[in-house]
Amino acid sequence: MRREQTGPTINRRQVLGTSAAVVVAGGMGAVPARWAAAWQDEAGEPVTGGILTIGQDFGPQTLDPTLTIAWASTNIEELLYTGLLRWSPAMELEPDLATGYEMPDDITYVFTLREGVTFHNGAPFSAEDVKYTFDRILDPATASPHASIYQPIGAVEVIDPLTVQFSLSEPFAPFLRYLATIPYGAIVPAGAGDELQTAPVGTGPFQFIEHQLDQAVRLERFDGYYEDGLPYLDAVTFQLLGDDTSIAAAIQSGTVNMTWLKNPIIAQATAEATQGLTSFPGVSSRYLPIRFKLTEPPFDDVRVRRALSLALDRQALADTVLGGYGAVGTFLPPSQIAGYTGDGSDLPYYTRDVERARALLAEAGHERLSIPEFKIVAANQLDVQCAQLMQAQWAEAGIDVQINPMEVGAILDDWTNGNYQMAVVGGVWTPDPNQEVQPMYSRSTMGQGQGINDPELDALIEEGIATVDEAARIDIYQQIQQLVLDQVYVIVPYVYPLRWELIYDQIQGYEVMPSNARTTVRQTWLAS
Repeated sequence: MRREQTGPTINRRQVLGTSAAVVVAGGMGAVPARWAAAWQDEAGEPVTGGILTIGQDFGPQTLDPTLTIAWASTNIEELLYTGLLRWSPAMELEPDLATGYEMPDDITYVFTLREGVTFHNGAPFSAEDVKYTFDRILDPATASPHASIYQPIGAVEVIDPLTVQFSLSEPFAPFLRYLATIPYGAIVPAGAGDELQTAPVGTGPFQFIEHQLDQAVRLERFDGYYEDGLPYLDAVTFQLLGDDTSIAAAIQSGTVNMTWLKNPIIAQATAEATQGLTSFPGVSSRYLPIRFKLTEPPFDDVRVRRALSLALDRQALADTVLGGYGAVGTFLPPSQIAGYTGDGSDLPYYTRDVERARALLAEAGHERLSIPEFKIVAANQLDVQCAQLMQAQWAEAGIDVQINPMEVGAILDDWTNGNYQMAVVGGVWTPDPNQEVQPMYSRSTMGQGQGINDPELDALIEEGIATVDEAARIDIYQQIQQLVLDQVYVIVPYVYPLRWELIYDQIQGYEVMPSNARTTVRQTWLAS
């Protein structure tokens, strides 16, 4: 018997005016509906035409999604490419290039593809392009950074021009979520190669025109896009502005129509000082994971790690650094499956208790503890401020921490390879909780670098990957959360939105997403 499956929250839906039945999976934390509803009410009917100018910090390193690792590339690729599935603004999976799929068993996915789709170069889209895309990702010669997440793919087979089958080597619950996320699931035309880095060709609502280095990236409406009537805009320009100061100045002057800022306090102040501009924070998707070298003193003693956690007043950190726009949280942020949304009172070693922290240090043989190196990203001022406040809170508990600000590239190398005593590097939104916990898996590069060796945790992480049922997965990740926080393999000061979006009132139809993806630009128009 053949069955359609995504988990316990399945519902069947008619999509885009077709008669194809489509499976839609449950989401991960909805965006407040009042924003989109308010814009719709004010806007009336969509208007065709106009150029949307988006302020962005840096330009793309590549526009080949198979090779993309930088967010500055992803932002643009989200409008150039599409995948078999996509995320709705409420962070639910919905169909895109595929109109539906079936699962005859737990390791086989058979996708039915949309008819009449063409690439920007005029070539027709078919199952051959899907097979080529994933074969290319998995080919060692491509050196795709996404190859590791698709290792469970055993084979991709073309059944017919509009049907493609994925055969996995084992159950892999994150699979659909990766397919729905650009750049991981972006489909490229069969035969495409290195030219995609500078001359991208996708099936998205906009096609590439030019990239002026350190100045702008220009896209133009693709008239052959498959969603009827979309996009409304004639063109989109990404203005490359560098730092937050330049971005804020550009949005205030009206040089750009929309942008985002990293600092919530600056974003709110900019919006309040600028007529017709609104700041939208989105849903918390970023967290700061502090990791320790667990194989070396003093962090090989769980009592020391617990003392560090108990010494922190997380709410005070969020209130001070983020102006009240952040929250107490864990490595499973609210935008994620099993994401934590409480105040920390139900989590182990989360409620501040300086005396208990001092007692644990004494038990571990430390009257006063000195930590000579806490590595942080120097360029992120929010992280620096948070580190300085934590330094003061730890000192009250008898823990003296020396902060070591570092250049991004250097700290990322150390972070990945475990070259630190104590370090913090902020995360970004990820499609699946497996990506949040993989750094704590003993067989992963980061897990080995940190020195984690916990068979119980490994077993739970493996179970989470293989469990397709979403309710069961949530229970597994909640168990992981309790175990990790009890052993204090990681300390999370707070969680907050990755970016605060700033949008002028004339921009209509755009919806803010927890991932800060800009895929809804395809349905955006400019009101007069």
